[in-house]
Amino acid sequence: MQNIIKNIAAGFLLLIMAAACKKEGKQYFIEEGSFAPNSLSASSTNIVLLAANENATAVSFAWTGANFGEKPVIKYTLQLAKIADTSGANAWANAKTFEAGNNTGSYNFLVKDINGTINVMGYPAGVATDLAVRLKAEVPQYNGTTSTIPPVYSNTVVVKITGYSLSLWIPGEHQGWNPAAAPLLNPVAGRPGMYEGYIFMSGGAGTKYFKYTSAPDWNHINYGDGGNGTFSTDGAAGGLNVPSGGYYEVTADFNTNKWTATKTDWGIIGDATPGGWGGDTPMSYDPATQVWTVTCNMVANGSFKFRANGAWNIDFGIDGSGKLVYADNPFLGYTPNLNNLSVPTTGNYTITLDLHDSQHYTYILHRN
Repeated sequence: MQNIIKNIAAGFLLLIMAAACKKEGKQYFIEEGSFAPNSLSASSTNIVLLAANENATAVSFAWTGANFGEKPVIKYTLQLAKIADTSGANAWANAKTFEAGNNTGSYNFLVKDINGTINVMGYPAGVATDLAVRLKAEVPQYNGTTSTIPPVYSNTVVVKITGYSLSLWIPGEHQGWNPAAAPLLNPVAGRPGMYEGYIFMSGGAGTKYFKYTSAPDWNHINYGDGGNGTFSTDGAAGGLNVPSGGYYEVTADFNTNKWTATKTDWGIIGDATPGGWGGDTPMSYDPATQVWTVTCNMVANGSFKFRANGAWNIDFGIDGSGKLVYADNPFLGYTPNLNNLSVPTTGNYTITLDLHDSQHYTYILHRN
């Protein structure tokens, strides 16, 4: 019995010694985050972008890490915004974002990528314009749910950037899905981020598919269907589409991330035309020449307009220099103080309307 008691006592003593020698594991605590002053910096604050250097690095941003306590995974996102969009109730709400990864310290922009971004933001080509950049840091939850720890933001770096003009290309079924030979969709002058033009979808009945691309290839940004009239930049996204063949006005608005396609049939209307102001004289489209024409008798003591679909939704007048300008257009709005067109003398005319060159629309009045 005495030996048993001794053995039990020895066991307790070993347990006490083991407990005394056991080290507690280090505990890590996540706290509200912060950046040190001037954590974010740019490799250059005066950037001139050239198309010939599109694959070169335009600018690099570097930062010292945010502090959220000890050893959390920190996700970094760069935000780019116009200066006017960095203050007020909706400050930074329209910023373009670029994920820079977890626990990183730098991000490089290629010329083609940042030029595409500022074009979408409506920056004028060839003009040095301020761009605001800041860094967002957040601690993501392991299961993907919203973090309970609020994000923090770095100092704002302002760079002056000069971009080059960027049109969109429209490859699709109508031309064999070949971006290099696709028609262009050009930016609307004075309307940053807005593009408008016309394409002919051949083939009659049945859905026709197409996409917008930011270059004449598939290696840059491809804009497909994001649903509900919006874009997706996922290269695997389905094509934009129209319900049947025909001649379509197509638009892109990167301010709202939306696009439209409106089928059009053109005519002339006015008291200079056979139908007067009460009805359109229809024009015919020739896919080979890519123009609309009508031959009819015209009178000199009247005037006329080009009008689509027999309605005052899409129609052209002319400005003081004789250039075609939309009087009405759902995408671009109403333009006041335009003139109607007219013929110089009464007679038989072949009238031509050419809309195939986006944003460079012309007409010809040829007396027969």
